[in-house]
Amino acid sequence: MGEFYKTDTAPVVVFIPGFLATEIYEDAVIRKKLWPVIDPFLHLRMALDSDGEPAIDSVGHYKTYPGEVFETYWPSLGGHYQTKVLLDVLRNEGIKVVKVPYDWRLDFSHENTIKAVDDGIQYALDTYSNGEPVTIVTHSAGGLVARNYLLKNPDCPVANFINIGSPNLGTPRAIKGLTVGDNLGLPILINSISKKMVQNMPSVYQLIPGERFVTVYKGFYNDVDFSTFYYDEHNDITNYNKTKKYIEDNHNFKLYNKGMIFRKKIETGQLTPSIKEYRFVGYRRSNIMQIIRKETSKVSLTENNYELLFGIGDGIVPIKSADMGCNDNAKVYYFNLSHMGLMSNSDVSNINGQIVTQKNHTDIHKLIIDIVKGKNTCNTHDYSLN
Repeated sequence: MGEFYKTDTAPVVVFIPGFLATEIYEDAVIRKKLWPVIDPFLHLRMALDSDGEPAIDSVGHYKTYPGEVFETYWPSLGGHYQTKVLLDVLRNEGIKVVKVPYDWRLDFSHENTIKAVDDGIQYALDTYSNGEPVTIVTHSAGGLVARNYLLKNPDCPVANFINIGSPNLGTPRAIKGLTVGDNLGLPILINSISKKMVQNMPSVYQLIPGERFVTVYKGFYNDVDFSTFYYDEHNDITNYNKTKKYIEDNHNFKLYNKGMIFRKKIETGQLTPSIKEYRFVGYRRSNIMQIIRKETSKVSLTENNYELLFGIGDGIVPIKSADMGCNDNAKVYYFNLSHMGLMSNSDVSNINGQIVTQKNHTDIHKLIIDIVKGKNTCNTHDYSLN
């Protein structure tokens, strides 16, 4: 830890953002920002090789690399400001915030990503907490980055782990991205470009649901066949094993199998009991649950060739993925909010037919502050669907 002496301590949050939420730069003749920018050709230059690695220069360094965690960009163009809203609330409460930038394209367990988390925690310990355990707050895929780190480092000085809208059991939108493209609601992304961009991204394969996702949802919707999350009438794909074989045959076999190994570790690993875990789950928006390629689509695939079936979630992450099945000691809270709204604390009305009862907390910001400052929080509740 090095020589560092302080008598004052402050509550501190180490914030790990999600997919797309860190700048990406490229070193060529000049240093150029590839993300976030409004330029599909620059987006294409973020694509990786078949091993899931960026191009390297003459001395073996990556030509593309992460910059800073950005807190806001172009709200008028579909960008978001919710990260800034959350972090400013924490700062205004006297909570120190240390952001962890990482390359969200790479394997979530990549050595560079682990080092980024380690550096963030170490900086928080040395600079703000005087060695006292810190709180990790994550959004979306950042929850997978943090969970992997905590499983690898069970003795790290972390008191609380708050994952907000985390795809703990994966999301079918990942397979949508591979098969037809997905702009994730951001107009600055083009589906056809994003499809090419993500084909060799290890993180996307790690976001694909595994067998546990299918098992959980088999018992969740009684009127829907959850044999798999991806059906293909043209290729006779009707169950999870056929889906798995289809992905192996038509996309990056090596990255997919590595992704499923990672997924199993995330889904079965147990955090050390000294770390208190909190999961914040959104149910504001309809969520893609199943993707069905129609039999008539045999040549050029577009979004029109697919039928999308929807369920309950935050628009990006299904509700049972975010709450991870509620079969452990984590405290789970449910909010009538969208994926990004979970950070901005904005609440909206229920969607007809998708009402969650027994909502146990209405102010996310206050809840996070109470957790970070060590105040008592209300107990978790199960939810039911009307």
